[in-house]
Amino acid sequence: MDVLLVTCAAMPGLHGDDRYLLRALGERGITAEPAVWEDQRRDWAGVRLCLIRSAWDYAYRRTQFVAWAEQVANVTRLWNPAPLVRWNTHKQYLCDLADRGVPTVPTVVLQAGTAVSLERVLSEHRWTDVVLKAAVAQTGRYAMRVSLGALEAGQAHLDRLLPYEDMLVQPYVPSVVQGGEVSVVLIDGEFTHAVQKVAAEEEFLVHDDFGGTVRPARLTRAQLRTAERALAALDRPTLYGRVDLVAGEGGQPAVMEFEVVEPELFFRYSPAAVERMVIAVERELTSAFGG
Repeated sequence: MDVLLVTCAAMPGLHGDDRYLLRALGERGITAEPAVWEDQRRDWAGVRLCLIRSAWDYAYRRTQFVAWAEQVANVTRLWNPAPLVRWNTHKQYLCDLADRGVPTVPTVVLQAGTAVSLERVLSEHRWTDVVLKAAVAQTGRYAMRVSLGALEAGQAHLDRLLPYEDMLVQPYVPSVVQGGEVSVVLIDGEFTHAVQKVAAEEEFLVHDDFGGTVRPARLTRAQLRTAERALAALDRPTLYGRVDLVAGEGGQPAVMEFEVVEPELFFRYSPAAVERMVIAVERELTSAFGG
């Protein structure tokens, strides 16, 4: 087997978007199939290359998922690399990006097992409207919008989760509701395409699980530069990634998420992105194993 496209037990046949890649690999003569990362029977050493794709349940077992990535990286080629899997599966990475000069939505990380006054956090940062969410999260896990007038409910949310979960506090970004997020897809170090994700009415989460919609988008130069700065801030190469941007302070692009583990890459909107990924896979197979 040349390539395994890694998915989760809830989606053993891959997300529909990744099947564009699966089909394109087959058309190029590259043997490929989906593989569930939790599958204890899978011989990971028997494949030439693993691409993490729709592994969309790691938030509930991050320690196990990171250990799996490190194990697989020891026996075959894994993209993206295991150190990025460890780093990018905890949203502390947003603080790291900010420290490296990348425009990022301000983020406060609250450590599990601590007692935190939400009122004090808002006062210290002069925030009046915030979003709470889990630091290890997918699809808005434990996300809650809290304003000054509802601090009691927000504090109760923290008090329930913080004994067990690292949590984030971020200022609420109004542009998410007004214009959504712009997702910039990067394949093999280059921009391929972008989509705009728009929240449903009266929602602040743009995921389709919450009624959000997706459509192709054109980037401004500022958005592209911000995405490229995020990519340049990494300490190792990536085969794929997606930078989610919002309009931050002064309307300037800011990184809401930078996903380099298992992002949806919206292949259905860009045959060119699928082709670029296939070419990158061919190169990896050739460079690592001589064709």
